[in-house]
Amino acid sequence: MKIKTALLLTGLTAFAAMAQSVHLPLDYWGYGFLERMEAKQLFHSLALLDRPLNRIQVARIISEIDKNSAQNPSALSTTDLRLLDQLKGDFADELAALGEDALPARREQHATCWSEGPNQAFIDLYSRLSVISNRGARYDSPELLAEGTLGAILRGRLGNTLGFYADARNALTRGEKIAGDQDENFDVSKGSPVVISGPNLFRDRALAYFVWEKPWLRVQIGRDEIDWGPGSHSGLALTRNMPPADMIRLASRFRKFAFSSAHIWLRTPLGAKYLAAHRIDFLPLPGLQIGAGESVIYGNRDIEMSYLNPLMLYHVAEHHLGDRDNNTLFLNVSCTLLRGTRLYAEYFIDDMTSTESLTRYFGNKFAFMTGLLWSDPLGARDLDLRLEYSRVEPFVYAHHDSLNIYTHYDKTIGHWLGPNSDSAWLQAGYQIGRDLRLEANLERIRKGEGEADTRARPAKGTVKQFLGGTVEKRYLAGLRVQQQVRRDLFVSVAYTYAHIRNAGRVQDLAGDDHLARFEIAYNY
Repeated sequence: MKIKTALLLTGLTAFAAMAQSVHLPLDYWGYGFLERMEAKQLFHSLALLDRPLNRIQVARIISEIDKNSAQNPSALSTTDLRLLDQLKGDFADELAALGEDALPARREQHATCWSEGPNQAFIDLYSRLSVISNRGARYDSPELLAEGTLGAILRGRLGNTLGFYADARNALTRGEKIAGDQDENFDVSKGSPVVISGPNLFRDRALAYFVWEKPWLRVQIGRDEIDWGPGSHSGLALTRNMPPADMIRLASRFRKFAFSSAHIWLRTPLGAKYLAAHRIDFLPLPGLQIGAGESVIYGNRDIEMSYLNPLMLYHVAEHHLGDRDNNTLFLNVSCTLLRGTRLYAEYFIDDMTSTESLTRYFGNKFAFMTGLLWSDPLGARDLDLRLEYSRVEPFVYAHHDSLNIYTHYDKTIGHWLGPNSDSAWLQAGYQIGRDLRLEANLERIRKGEGEADTRARPAKGTVKQFLGGTVEKRYLAGLRVQQQVRRDLFVSVAYTYAHIRNAGRVQDLAGDDHLARFEIAYNY
């Protein structure tokens, strides 16, 4: 039964602004808009370094943008204002809980909702239809795939401190080349488990967790996604390339500091495998963010208390536990001191030998990424330019113990390219009114020999060579058009052309690829 808006507002304003709130999915359209607003200096927050954001966090950011833009009316274009109004509608309940007086004319709609005192639940339905056409060198023959996804989302709270979220989706991909036989079989090698039956491939995906929150601490238990760092195209430490995983997360914020930790259960056919990670971020002055963190992968034994302890230095703990696990360190900085721009960088150390730090010793395994977001360049309203360069040295993410490689299922937890690679990526995005968005992309990718899922303990005296061996080179150009037909109903068309040299790292094997995608997605 649908509840009237007035009834919902009455229930919401009865509890404190610090009441729990669930996370905002990583594929939500508003993340890009928030990055644009941050570049315009309309808010300053550490929140975007630790995604997904929770809904109350987003509501506070919206409130800050609204107040700062009122003081500087020229900061936002007419399109920006319309997008901001749509965000207000999506977060009207949270804004009401924060005591905001100005509420949007159009609120987010739900399939059904329920409210009784401090208890509340929302149910949304999700559907997506995609048609994908692949042509070119990497395909023995042209491929035409159709993919349909259906799902439902449940979120809400019990009382003022306990929140819950569940998102279950099932996707059917159909194509003549998916399977060679007609017998149904279960395959866990596709990044996450899939069922193959003739020309059909079934893939299910689910998120489900509980959140307990107080003003000084947030605790989450369950299955979720995670994306740390300032990167837009990809990060280096914990990225959205990793499939959803079961985890325990803690988050705390105090003045200009933010602390986050996670203990994650990973999947591998080799035995029990875990990842522990924590990070601390600091806002020394408005527009300058500095962060640092650690992670460690271990397994084939019970959970280690030293790694479960979020305050423990994992580097020290790993030494005390026999120096057998995969410990990493990462640093990041983000700067919006120049209005309209966001400069950022991330440095990832997988391993480093101090006595060999300035040499090409194979054990010096590191990666770095740097990027720029330029909003309204040279006065061009509603235009964003993004530039990002990533470099991952040989042997990064690999480990001498096959269990401890930096993967979940068969997906790299860090940068999607894996070791011995680099990427230069440029994107221009233009928003035409609230509903129409155009994006053009250029990218150069180079990939040398070596993967994250291989054992890495070369012979003594081995010297690493960046982009050594046969190097695959890809030059990509893409265009994407997305139209919001009505609220939460999106239609998009995308095309990508790729010229490939040394395809599959086979010398002198070259060709061209063409990928076209049509998609309709609706969330109600």
